[in-house]
Amino acid sequence: MGSRFFWMGLIVLAGIFLWGMSYVMAPNGGDVEFQKMLEATEKVKSFRGSYVGKLPTTGQHAQKLWEVDCNQSIVHKQYQESPTGSDSLEMKEDAFMVGSDQKFTRTSDGSWEKTQYKAKQFSASWYCDNIAQGTIRDLLPDIRRMLRSATFAKGDKKTVNGVRCQDWEFAMHSATSGQKGTLCIGLEDHLPYEMTVDNVDRYSYSDYNQPLQFDAPYEVLHAASSTEGSN
Repeated sequence: MGSRFFWMGLIVLAGIFLWGMSYVMAPNGGDVEFQKMLEATEKVKSFRGSYVGKLPTTGQHAQKLWEVDCNQSIVHKQYQESPTGSDSLEMKEDAFMVGSDQKFTRTSDGSWEKTQYKAKQFSASWYCDNIAQGTIRDLLPDIRRMLRSATFAKGDKKTVNGVRCQDWEFAMHSATSGQKGTLCIGLEDHLPYEMTVDNVDRYSYSDYNQPLQFDAPYEVLHAASSTEGSN
């Protein structure tokens, strides 16, 4: 009799353990929502993004802005950081990537320098190809890595950039990352609108699939018009 109750108790405990593990790994359907977000981002053709945070090595304030329009094959990136001992931001990079091999960089005197490179990596078409494949990492959240290595917990609903979204807490559990943060997913379109990481870094996203007007020199817009639809 005692042996039977022992095994029955062991089975019940095992069931509770497995139920608990399934809840921890995917509470409140977080993995389902992140999979929907991945599928939604693969259809994105244009958007704007921004980042505000601190550099991990120096603690200096940093800010990034980017605009992506895959219909025109243009990616515009700006990067600013505060010099040591200063509260102001200094422009470190202002560049337009066009097509698969062209880059226009603003120089210190305000002019634009054009370069061409053979490697397609980090070109505008490379970024757009990766967005379409769901493998982009530095312009949109790395959703595939989150699905592999993160646990999720449902938070509150809020409005970001005029869009209602559902906040999800995430915690990475991998050999290379223990980051924690939040990611707000649009209630209707399932796209990411805000991400915070370790209470230090904030990412914001807007203007999905909207026509973008670039404050760019004629050479950039002319190069884009000549490559439009060729990728």
